[in-house]
Amino acid sequence: MSTRIASIAAMFGLGLLFAACQPKDERPGLWLAGEDSSEAVSDWRFTGEVEEIFIETGTWYGVRHSTTIWCADLDGNLYIGSYYADDVKYWEKNVARNPEARLRIGDRIYDVSVTPVGDAELSERLDRRYADKYDMAEVFGDELPVWRYYQVKLRGEQGAQSPAETPGFEAFAAARYLGETRHETD
Repeated sequence: MSTRIASIAAMFGLGLLFAACQPKDERPGLWLAGEDSSEAVSDWRFTGEVEEIFIETGTWYGVRHSTTIWCADLDGNLYIGSYYADDVKYWEKNVARNPEARLRIGDRIYDVSVTPVGDAELSERLDRRYADKYDMAEVFGDELPVWRYYQVKLRGEQGAQSPAETPGFEAFAAARYLGETRHETD
């Protein structure tokens, strides 16, 4: 009987561990669970109705890190963003080191490359798109933060750039991510 109780307790513990590994709201997690998507996505407009997605990145110490983020589609392309805060987000530092990430949108997992947007005009268009999609005043009040944006492409997709190929990335990474020594948040 004690073996059965130990087995049930172990399964219950594993279930709790698995549930705790998923990000939820502002709580980060580890790896993402979902159905791997092997289909090519040529138009990301289906994300227009999705409020939150999840990103999983690789850390420098080898453990996966995941968190909840916002996204917006623009001209059929997918972008994710992070607002300037006192602390740099872990996922941003991780993609600065390695642009390969996984996104969970609904129940589907997409293997992607994430590169910073270095174009000021595109960033302004994304500011407007984010403002259209999310009620920024309700979330942030009168002091709207400045956002950093990243383009998402399926891994191996033609036109996907490595960070080094992104115009201005080297200075961008050095100034914003790689040289930061402040306490980080997810």
